[in-house]
Amino acid sequence: MLTIGISITRDRICGVALDGSASASRIAATVSVPCGEPFGGAEDAAALAGELRGALPGVPLSGAVLTLPPPLTYLRPLTLPVTDLPRARAIHIAELEGNLPIEDEEILSDLLPPAPEPSGLFFAVAAKRSLVETTAENFRSAGIPVDRVVTDPVALLALASPDGGPPPDGVYLSAFSDILLLRVSGGGVLAARQFPLALADAPGEILSALREAAGDLETAPAPARFLVGAAPGPVAKAVPEATVLALPEAVPQSHLAAYGAALAALRPKVAAGFSLRTSADAASEKERGRRRTVVAAVAGGVAVLLALGALQFTVWAEGRKAARARALVRTEFTAAAPDVRNVVQAGAQIREKLESLRRQQKELGTDGPSPTELLMAASRSLPQGEIALREVSIDGVRLRLAGEAGGGAKLVESYRAALAGTFGPTYTVTVQESEGSARGASVRFTILVDRKGERRAS
Repeated sequence: MLTIGISITRDRICGVALDGSASASRIAATVSVPCGEPFGGAEDAAALAGELRGALPGVPLSGAVLTLPPPLTYLRPLTLPVTDLPRARAIHIAELEGNLPIEDEEILSDLLPPAPEPSGLFFAVAAKRSLVETTAENFRSAGIPVDRVVTDPVALLALASPDGGPPPDGVYLSAFSDILLLRVSGGGVLAARQFPLALADAPGEILSALREAAGDLETAPAPARFLVGAAPGPVAKAVPEATVLALPEAVPQSHLAAYGAALAALRPKVAAGFSLRTSADAASEKERGRRRTVVAAVAGGVAVLLALGALQFTVWAEGRKAARARALVRTEFTAAAPDVRNVVQAGAQIREKLESLRRQQKELGTDGPSPTELLMAASRSLPQGEIALREVSIDGVRLRLAGEAGGGAKLVESYRAALAGTFGPTYTVTVQESEGSARGASVRFTILVDRKGERRAS
């Protein structure tokens, strides 16, 4: 099986082809072409494809893994309210929105594998959607289908993983197109930084980050240090005790990132399946989202039908109570004045009894809008966006709404604010539950609308 890794720098595109499986692979070809424009274009991708075909005559070019260099990506530490990777992936993009120098809808991002200690600390690597899709499409048009887009930290983790196992704990330094620093523990990332290669001549900031990544040396021994490839002279001199990882001699220094990308295809667990979505992935996710929306709409329709059924039952019950009240008034009036007819109309007696009932309800705190009014207010408050109600329950003046929002926590907050504006200052509107779904970027929520004042037992 042929596996191709492709790396991009400002001046050159490199490719490494591996033949074999994850347990036993050999280097089939290493090629590179200069970039006619910064980070290459369609013509450069076609030139690389030609070089690969020349080095592998008669061999079809299978799916490739493309790695993006630090100048094209954004590395950000995030502290999230969850500790497991699937839920963190579902909600982390909301934390990046507004914090990157690109439009929110242009963000493509994934998380590096976290350290096993449940701290909620993650490292996101993001890139601009249009750049990722254009670059991947250039290679597809040249005849090299791109199955996965990763970044240089993922290539570094793959290079540091002997035989596909987790990388040894320690601090890793590499210089592919720029300088990368990773602190690895238990196969996950505890610290991550990336620096321009120009800083290697004055490595003060790099060494400061290295000491910070090493942690508190007074209470724990210094972690092992590893060099991946030939680090710049000043950086290598600053860590003379570092272990240089043994890499195949057939892979030049300039091709290490491409070699790591090819290994990432054979060792997906090393980086926890890290991948920036391409257009095909996005289309697939959109189709899954459409199916989820249909299911949510059906569930919401069932919830509305159940609520309408409950409303019809309430109306019928109210009518029955009114009929019994009229019969009781007529009976009491006849018993009190059997010989008097039409002195006081039964309707007046009923109105007086209803007014008395309302006064008693107000004293007990049970007066409030009808179920119809509550449902109408909840419906009018729905914001624009992918939001579906799965359950609607009414208990007196208390309204509970449960559903799913495709726009994330912001859309849930918009619905809560709209409900607060509709019901006014005499009501409290709170979000009781808001959590991301492991299946995608949607958020499940529960909103409670209740009148202010002392809570009554349900």
